[in-house]
Amino acid sequence: MALVSNSVCPGSGQPKYAWGTRTGTRTAGDFEVNVGFTPTRVRVTNLTDKVSGEMFFDSKLDGGNNAKGLKTVAAGTRTYEAVGISLTERGFAVTVATAGLEADNADVLWEAWAEGQG
Repeated sequence: MALVSNSVCPGSGQPKYAWGTRTGTRTAGDFEVNVGFTPTRVRVTNLTDKVSGEMFFDSKLDGGNNAKGLKTVAAGTRTYEAVGISLTERGFAVTVATAGLEADNADVLWEAWAEGQG
């Protein structure tokens, strides 16, 4: 088992964070979010149905494919599987059919982080 540690070095820029919500009357559908930077971590939580997907974009994980993330369901079960979150040029995209991260009229919270980008 290899232990990997990532850290922000002084002078390499400040960590970035963005968050937002999707709420209101609507039909669930795939969506993209432009946060203005390339995230290294994204979490999308369907608050209504208590389902969360989290991706860590790191070439050492999942054989460098970045196709799997951490899925948590209402019962608390956590699995390492496809969660439907992928990177775009300045943000991320969510394919909701993959892990149920959005449903009709659901309240959804998204968060994105990037370390050391300045």
